[in-house]
Amino acid sequence: MTDFRGRHFLSTLDYTSAELRELVDRTVALKATGGAGKPLDGRVLAMLFFNPSVRTRVSCESGMARLGGHAIAINPGKDTWNFECGEGVVMDGNTQEHVRELGPVLSELCHAVGIRKSELITTGSAQAQPTGSYEELARDEFMHRFAQFSSVPVVNLESNAFHPTQGLADMTTIVERIPEPRGKKYVLTWAWHPKSLPVATPHSQLLSACDLGMDCTVVRPPGYALAPDVMAAARERAEALGGSLVETEDEAEAYEGAHVVCAKAWGSLDYYGRFDQEARDKQALRDWMVTGAKMDRTDDAFFLHCLPVRRNVVVADEVLDSDRSAVIQEAGNRLWTAAAVLAAVMGA
Repeated sequence: MTDFRGRHFLSTLDYTSAELRELVDRTVALKATGGAGKPLDGRVLAMLFFNPSVRTRVSCESGMARLGGHAIAINPGKDTWNFECGEGVVMDGNTQEHVRELGPVLSELCHAVGIRKSELITTGSAQAQPTGSYEELARDEFMHRFAQFSSVPVVNLESNAFHPTQGLADMTTIVERIPEPRGKKYVLTWAWHPKSLPVATPHSQLLSACDLGMDCTVVRPPGYALAPDVMAAARERAEALGGSLVETEDEAEAYEGAHVVCAKAWGSLDYYGRFDQEARDKQALRDWMVTGAKMDRTDDAFFLHCLPVRRNVVVADEVLDSDRSAVIQEAGNRLWTAAAVLAAVMGA
């Protein structure tokens, strides 16, 4: 059994496919026992939520509680100081605490730290217009700088580039439904959405299937490619396990013979920072929605979505409310994958 103690969980790319499969196995075992034995008794998790959260926050808090530990949720800038991560900055503005102190202090007070920070996650009607290019934001500077100064494990609860706990939940759900997924067809389909959403979740969802050796297809309109470096890494990992990764703009071809269909809306990297223009230009793509007719082209595939989902925008009711939908199982697995990761990195 691998010793994960003390390791950060910032991206599944930091772990081998075999290590991720071991975390899936641990997830399934914890789920079966309900966290019996309370392996995290006396352990404390601090969580910095710069963005709204339902499943991620509740899964971590519930996972810690079921394993005997405790979680503390912090909303930076609301019930704390504003935090800074830049090097050599003169802090005479609206930031009051630097990660050089924050990381070591939380390491003294807690056994692990979770961070959710994405410049593109918003609520309400307004679309965020983050400064900087995607390439700049994908560095996830705050999270990596915090991890640099933390002496306890840091878990990525969604950043600009990755959402690894969601990816692991998808991986677990696939394995529960297809015990030997190697060589089975997985489809990640882009979906229309009124807003431009982050690429972090589709990145991690795609990697989850590639790390299982599946034959993966990304189907999306022109101009909606995922990050080239992530695609290259995903293809390499799939092929190493006998799988494959292809891209297409042909929905009919993509759905044909699929065993898993995962839908996710994401913003175009070509439009990054120009989302008002993207919203206007993508109106003609509203038919990019998962429907019963499209699912009928599959090999009795089941449907995945990370939630929350806009009904009859991303996916039709006829799919979401059918036996083909695995979204509740997928969301429920967020609890047990969070528990498994936290237990592993805290050495339980």
